[in-house]
Amino acid sequence: MRIEVYIPPYLSEGRTQPNFTIQETDWSYGGQYDIDVNLFHGTTSTMRVSMIAATSSTHGNAMGGRTLFPEFTCAGTTCTITAPPNAFVSPPGWHQLFILDGPTPSFSHWIRVGGDPAELGNWPNFPDFTLPGV
Repeated sequence: MRIEVYIPPYLSEGRTQPNFTIQETDWSYGGQYDIDVNLFHGTTSTMRVSMIAATSSTHGNAMGGRTLFPEFTCAGTTCTITAPPNAFVSPPGWHQLFILDGPTPSFSHWIRVGGDPAELGNWPNFPDFTLPGV
């Protein structure tokens, strides 16, 4: 039996992961949203922002999977991210938002881009209905 363990270089080198806070997590196409960043190894001029679409598959492939690198500008430790322009670039749905301080990624925050066009979040308002997961 063989076991393989992957340890990302930033963990074995003792690098501190960057972090950020975000207030607005429901994004409209083309909107601009602020995050406050804490970097430990670089500056906002060398930072990158990434969005990874929330897709999964157990026995096949996920055709909606994509990684986006949205445009952003920074003033001090506050950065403004521009959301994807339309559903052709990013279909409506959930994404994990990361910042990268050189090769070191932050923990992610979940954001929703494009709203809820299928109204999946509109649950019935009946006295005998319990919300899923609650």
